[in-house]
Amino acid sequence: MSTFTRLNQAFQKAKRIQIDDSTRIIFFSDCHRGDYGWADDFAKNQNLFYYALTYYFNDGFTYIEMGDGDDLWKNHHFPDIFNAHRQVYELMSRFYLNNRFHMIFGNHDIERSYPRFVENTMFSYFDETSAQVRPLFPNIEISEGLVLQHTPTGRELFVVHGHQGDLLSDIIWPVGRFFVRVFWRNLQLFGFADPTSAAKNFTKALRVDRKLIHWSSVNRKMIIAGHTHRPRFPALDHVPYFNTGSVVSPYCITGMEIRHGQIAMIRWCVKPDFGGTLRIVRDVMQGPQPMDAWLY
Repeated sequence: MSTFTRLNQAFQKAKRIQIDDSTRIIFFSDCHRGDYGWADDFAKNQNLFYYALTYYFNDGFTYIEMGDGDDLWKNHHFPDIFNAHRQVYELMSRFYLNNRFHMIFGNHDIERSYPRFVENTMFSYFDETSAQVRPLFPNIEISEGLVLQHTPTGRELFVVHGHQGDLLSDIIWPVGRFFVRVFWRNLQLFGFADPTSAAKNFTKALRVDRKLIHWSSVNRKMIIAGHTHRPRFPALDHVPYFNTGSVVSPYCITGMEIRHGQIAMIRWCVKPDFGGTLRIVRDVMQGPQPMDAWLY
C-alpha cells in the first residue's frame, strides 16, 4: 500500500480539533523513551525535556506527542520504560487530566494502534510505594493522526508521525521490530546505523520528506510530521510541510509551537552564560509565521 493511500486513510480517520488564536500547542515527536539502559536514546535529554514540558504546562499549552514517544521496538515491557521515566509520565498525566494532551502513535509504538494494548498499559499503573493502582491516562484514545482546524483562517493542519506506507516501518512492522530488538539494539553500542530507521538513513529521510511534500501539495493541506528526526520549517513560497525534529538529538530537543495563531520551530538547549553557569535556554529557530502565511 502506497504512502499516499496510507496518509489519506489516516487523514480521513483523524480526530478534528478546533483551535483559534488563543490556543497554545507544543508538538514534540520521537522521544524514544527506553529503560534507562545504554540503548535508551531519551535518557541523555530526560531532564531537558522535563524542564521544557514543565514550562509548557505552566504556560497553558496543550501537548501533542507525535509518535515514537516510547521505544517499544527496543523494549519488551512498557512498565520498564515507565519506571525509568516516571516523573515524565506523571507530568504528561497532568496534561491529560487537564484536557491538554493528545498522543499519536508512530512506528516504534505502533502497538498503540490496538485499543486493548492501550487499556492494559496506559490507563493506570501500580504504585509500589502505596500498593495502589493509580490513574495514568484513563480512557485515552491514541490515534494515527489529528486535524487541527484553525477557525479564524479556515486552515487545516494535518498532524501525523510520517511512517505511513513505509515497508518496514508500517506494512511489515513486526519484521522491522524484530531486527531492531534482536540485532540493532545490541549493535548500536558499536555505532552501527539502523537501516530500518529514517533517523539514521539520510537517503531514506529524503524519501520520506518527498512523499509528505507530495501529499501536502496534492491535497493542499498543511502537514506536520516527525519520524526523520530532521527539523524542517518551509519557506513561505514552498509547500507547507513541517517537521518537528526529535527529542534525542545531542544536547538539545526540537519541536514546534503554535501560539497567537502563529507557528514556530523551537529548540531547547543547555548553554553556558557569561559566568560559566549552564542554563537551559529556549531558542526560536524559525518563525513565528501566521497559519495562513503559506500559499494554502
